[in-house]
Amino acid sequence: MRILDRAPLRGRRLLRWPVALLLTLALAVQGCSVVKSLWSSGDDTDLDDAANANEGEPLPPPVANVAISYRRPGDALARATVIKFFGAEVIANHQRDASHTESVVRFDGGVPIWEFKADEGTFGSITGVGAAKYTLKSIEYAKMPAHFTQIIPEEGPPEPLDRGAYYVFQIERQSGSTSYQTVKVLADGSLQAYNAQPRAGSSYMLCCNVTSDFPEPVILPETTQDTGTENAPSGESPDQSGASASGTP
Repeated sequence: MRILDRAPLRGRRLLRWPVALLLTLALAVQGCSVVKSLWSSGDDTDLDDAANANEGEPLPPPVANVAISYRRPGDALARATVIKFFGAEVIANHQRDASHTESVVRFDGGVPIWEFKADEGTFGSITGVGAAKYTLKSIEYAKMPAHFTQIIPEEGPPEPLDRGAYYVFQIERQSGSTSYQTVKVLADGSLQAYNAQPRAGSSYMLCCNVTSDFPEPVILPETTQDTGTENAPSGESPDQSGASASGTP
C-alpha cells in the first residue's frame, strides 16, 4: 500500500492562494485588456488585417419586410406595388392628438419598380377554395411569393433598395382595402417606416411623429455609390435626391 504524504500537498495548496488572489486583482484592474489578451496571441495584427480587409467592399443591399394585416375574415392579398422616390419635402403638419402629429410629405419622382398580383389561374380562387395561400402575413422586397405573378419588371428580380431613397409599399386586398407604407433607407441600410395615406399628386399623409431628418439627404458611405447621381432622373441634380422599418399596413 502506498502512503501519501498530505503535508506537502496542503503546502502546495496554500501556495496557490496568493497566486489566485494576484490573478483576480490583475483581472479587476486591467479589465478588458486582460480578457482580450487571453483570447489572442498578444499580437493585434490579425485583427487589424481582418478589419481592413472589409474596407472598400460593397455593402449588402438593404432588406425590407412589410407585415400585412386583414380586418375581414377570408380576405387575401390581391396585388402589391413598390414605388421609388428620390427626395422628400414636408409641406404641412397636423396635430392628430396630444401625442401624435401627422405630416404631409411631397415626394420627388415616383417610379414603380416592383409589382405582382395573385395568380387566379391556379387551383381555386382568391375568395374560394385555396384562398388561404393568398393570405400572406408579410412580404419581403424582391422575393416573389408562391401563387403570385410578377408584373414589374417583366423579367428577373427588381433592383436592390438604394440607400438614400424613399419607397412606398402599396398593398391591395381582395376586399378592396388598400394600405400604404412609406420607407426611407438610411446609410447603414436600416429603415424608417410610417403608415401613409395618399394625397394629391405624389404627396402622402404620414403617421405619426415624422423625424426632423426624414426629408434630409443621406450621407452615403464611401464604399457605396451615390444613389443620387446614378439613379436620379435626368435633369435632376444629386442634391435633389433623397437621403429606415417593418410595419403593418
